[in-house]
Amino acid sequence: MSLKRSRQMVFGGAVSALALVAATAAASANQCSAYNQAPLLDQMSGLPTVAERLPVNPLVVDGIEGIGTYGGEMTDVYAGSRIGDYRRYGYDPLVRWSPDGSEVLPNIAESWDISADATTYTFKLREGLKWSDGKPFSAKDIQFWWDHIETNREINPKGPRKMFIVNGEEAKVEALDDTTVRFSWSQPNGVFMLDMASPYGQRVVQFAEHYVKDFMKDLNPDGVAKMMADAGEADFGKWWLGRIGTYGKNAEHNDPDRPTMLAWRPMEVVLGKERFTFERNPYYWKVDSSCNQLPYIDKRTWVLAKDPEVALLKTVQGEIDISPRNISTPPNRSVFFDNKERGEYRLVTANSCNYNNAQFMFAMNHPDPVKAQVFQSKDFRIGLSLAMDRDLIIDAVYLGQGEPYQVSPRPESPYYNDQLARQYTEFDPDLAAEHLDKILPMGPDGKRVGPDGKPFKFIVHVNEGFRPDWVDMMQIIAKDWQEQGLEVVVSVASDEIHMATLGRADKEITIWVGENGCGQFPLVNLERLTNFKEHGNWEGWDAWHDLKKDANATVREGVVPTEPPAGVKRMYEITDLVPTKVGDEQTALMEEFMQLSADNFLSMGIALPGGGFRSISNKLRNVPDTLLEGWLYPGPAPVNFSSFYIDPSKK
Repeated sequence: MSLKRSRQMVFGGAVSALALVAATAAASANQCSAYNQAPLLDQMSGLPTVAERLPVNPLVVDGIEGIGTYGGEMTDVYAGSRIGDYRRYGYDPLVRWSPDGSEVLPNIAESWDISADATTYTFKLREGLKWSDGKPFSAKDIQFWWDHIETNREINPKGPRKMFIVNGEEAKVEALDDTTVRFSWSQPNGVFMLDMASPYGQRVVQFAEHYVKDFMKDLNPDGVAKMMADAGEADFGKWWLGRIGTYGKNAEHNDPDRPTMLAWRPMEVVLGKERFTFERNPYYWKVDSSCNQLPYIDKRTWVLAKDPEVALLKTVQGEIDISPRNISTPPNRSVFFDNKERGEYRLVTANSCNYNNAQFMFAMNHPDPVKAQVFQSKDFRIGLSLAMDRDLIIDAVYLGQGEPYQVSPRPESPYYNDQLARQYTEFDPDLAAEHLDKILPMGPDGKRVGPDGKPFKFIVHVNEGFRPDWVDMMQIIAKDWQEQGLEVVVSVASDEIHMATLGRADKEITIWVGENGCGQFPLVNLERLTNFKEHGNWEGWDAWHDLKKDANATVREGVVPTEPPAGVKRMYEITDLVPTKVGDEQTALMEEFMQLSADNFLSMGIALPGGGFRSISNKLRNVPDTLLEGWLYPGPAPVNFSSFYIDPSKK
């Protein structure tokens, strides 16, 4: 028995990640006897008719305000660290989130078939899909990605992304025919559809075999050797990631000759540019209900603004059509409100899927054994948490928006744990001191000393470019902590510098946004709900876990495998088990994990986000009045950028 559906419900307390509801596929465009295209494409000689460029069954997408008009340019901003942020550029995996985040919907795949035991997922692609260069897109491209890229240890030293692995077993990926691809395991993968609708699902459809094969060492050894020699690079993996790039690398959108399935394509090399423009993909495979090929907008332009203050100024002056999220914060709301008329924009609500404005993560495996001992101390973490005045932070930094909160699923999630969410959020300096005394006794000069008897100082690393509000937040927190005799250094860096140095072993306490806390997202977010290694530096524990599962696993040079405490061991076990279960078994594991997280208190938060908004240019239409923002739900991209249009009266 199998479950054949075109949609999948994933939100709501009583709905599991595999609960499917009968629903019809997105509207078919087969009723169209002819299609319309953008006037810009009329000027391109040698282009096949729009009907010949579209698949047999294009995906039909209508904007919230209805049918749009062709033309115009949408201007955005980027900070220089990533061009291809799919929340702001494009989002077209095999399957996608609905705009409200409640369902997984068809996209490049028009339907799917899930086996009853959740071990096999078979996707049916739209017949006649084409890459942006007009060459056919097929299941063989997906097979190529799996065989030559995702499983290529020179490109991905740790192997495939975890979403494709169940208890150490990599997926078996098979192109059954040109329009059918199957992912399978011997054990259930109960969260695979959530993963495939996430931004990471984009990697499956990024690599056109006919183009990328020339950059593969095993398929074109002589050609690759010459290209590497010309680039002065001896490491194939490093060269490949810089030249082609997989998901999240700047190179992924830097080659104007590389085919894409997204709505707009680069027209020139863009790295290092202060301004660059993408143009419409003439083979984009979506239409509206009036048989107009999407997208409506001809061009997407990005302007560089590494400084958040510059981005804010450009936005309120009306140069940017959608405000970036790092400046769309409560502290800036009055600035946006006061400049609406001048900047010719409106404000829309942006509800957050995040569970915290800021998550503090500790270097549990710091190379300095004294710092590792302190950071691993639960009393240290409790003391820091009790010593910060969250109410003052919420009032002063977030203008009263939000409530004190720890690192926990949001209250509306079925995996909410009240103890985890609310413990140690009160401001209690006396109780904080009691906990800190247990690991960092007070010295005679009123400064705390470490277990070695020496003055203890620690660093909090702040990414100002990503979240400017963290700088103001840390000014309050640092003062609170200093009153406890703690010597803290707040290290502020730009987004570009912070991200470039994130993997350093000597990072101490880092901050990131608490992401993916709504609905069923905690199912695929357990690492982030603890002290995830990318920002928290507990790589020794992670290396221990990798080697426990696979004695031949690759451990990053310099990382020493370190056995974690018993409770953390069990959290790792549950992280591995959750994808293999469905229904009540899965729920029971999630509840156990959240309780273990509460008991171990591995990281701490500030506040449950509130008061989110975005500014939208008055000329930009078909943008909903309420957006949902997140990471695994890559808001606002699921509201369909391709359906946005420029009001012709305001061009």
